[in-house]
Amino acid sequence: MKYRIITIEREYASGGSEIGTRVGLELDVPCYGKEVLERAAERMQTVPERLIHLEESTSNSLLFSLGMANRVALGERDGLTEEGELYVVEEQVIQDMALQGPCVIVGRCAGWILREREDVLRVFIHADREFRKKRAMQEYGIEERKVENILKRFDRRRSNFYSANTCMRWDDNRGYDLVLDSSSLGIMACVDLICKTARGK
Repeated sequence: MKYRIITIEREYASGGSEIGTRVGLELDVPCYGKEVLERAAERMQTVPERLIHLEESTSNSLLFSLGMANRVALGERDGLTEEGELYVVEEQVIQDMALQGPCVIVGRCAGWILREREDVLRVFIHADREFRKKRAMQEYGIEERKVENILKRFDRRRSNFYSANTCMRWDDNRGYDLVLDSSSLGIMACVDLICKTARGK
């Protein structure tokens, strides 16, 4: 394959997680999503639910220096916030996953973390509001009266976490190789485009 690693950032309820899973099956490679959080929780000796709370509390003002990241890699965590420690641990988990072989990684700034590699295909999935609201209700069982707030909450969490840790906008097209509209193309067309691009076709 031209691209051994595929990273997917996505708007909530755009189908990005399903697309990632289907791409992994099509290419016969593992797809990691919640596994990143689970492995980070294990390393931090806590539960994934605690880390989800930390991600939600992250604000755009959280900025990391390379010096701080290096200190954490050396086991020196003094002065690092919990949110900062979470990002660095997730970074280590993602780097380890990429070293294990070809894979798909959904979310958690994976494309940015692996930006120095030339074999990474960085994808962003978005969709129009009505498509996402309908999908959130059908796929995740969200009540119609709550769906708008849920979309805003999850998008804000992902945007803040990405911006805080990369100093870039989460939805900035310049950070990706492929930007796909799942509401226009459909889930399976997105899967097909990603797989063909990964294979260099």
